[in-house]
Amino acid sequence: MRLVTESESPDHRNLITIRGTLADGQQISVGGTLVGIAQKERLVEVNGFDVDIEPTEHLAFFTYEDRPGMVGTVGRILGESNVNIAGMQVARDAKGGHALVALSVDSAIPAESLAEIKGAMTATRVRAVNLS
Repeated sequence: MRLVTESESPDHRNLITIRGTLADGQQISVGGTLVGIAQKERLVEVNGFDVDIEPTEHLAFFTYEDRPGMVGTVGRILGESNVNIAGMQVARDAKGGHALVALSVDSAIPAESLAEIKGAMTATRVRAVNLS
C-alpha cells in the first residue's frame, strides 16, 4: 500500500481516490468528494469513468460496449426483480466505446439478476456493492 497526495484536483476542491487490485488481477479505482454547503458525499470517478452518484447502501456497476437500449435493459430486469433504482448515471469514454452504468438501488440485487444483466448487456465487468 502507498499513499500519494497532490495539492490540487482539476475538478474538485477535495477528492480522494482509492485504487486497488482484485484477486484476479483486475485494477479498480473509485474517487469521491464532498459537494455543496451540506458537504454531501458523491462518487465522482469509477474505473476511469466520470460519474456523479450518491453512495448509498446498495450500489451496482456495469461496464459494457456503448450501444442503445442498455438503460432500458437494466431497468426492465431490475423491475422484474422488484429492485427499485434510486439513482442511475451512465458514462462513456467515447460514442460507441466503453460505457459504465452506475446505480444506487433500494435493496440488494439478487445474484440471478446480476447474471441476467451481465448476459443481456454482454457486460465485461459487473459489480454489486452492499455497504451495510
